[in-house]
Amino acid sequence: MSTEQNKTIARQFFMEQDKRKGPLSPDIVAAGYVARIGSNPPMDMAGHSGFGAAFYQGFPDLYHTIDDVIAEGDKVVVRFTVRGAQTGDFMGIPATGRAIEVSATAMMTFVDGKVAQLTAQFDQLGMMQQLGVIPGS
Repeated sequence: MSTEQNKTIARQFFMEQDKRKGPLSPDIVAAGYVARIGSNPPMDMAGHSGFGAAFYQGFPDLYHTIDDVIAEGDKVVVRFTVRGAQTGDFMGIPATGRAIEVSATAMMTFVDGKVAQLTAQFDQLGMMQQLGVIPGS
């Protein structure tokens, strides 16, 4: 696959999550997929799908905005922003009704036109401050 095709699939990865409310699309995720997100333990496709579904349960209107996509060879880096209002329980936190706007960066490795690995970091502290769970600075 070309780097442009990988960039297109990387964008689709996040748009499909929004459409499916968390579960990953098997059409764009490789067998043996591994995700490393923040300080969470590595997740396979089912684990990442569950992780995503928990976010959409707490933030039913959650959506990704792609800010930048950079690719070289089989690697794609996506900088994005996640937005939504917490109207459901999330990670033991009762609904706050507060909106979040959280920046994140994900590096994806592609194999045969599918996402084989994802390593991502997002502003977890900022998200908790926006929810009012942790005092802001």
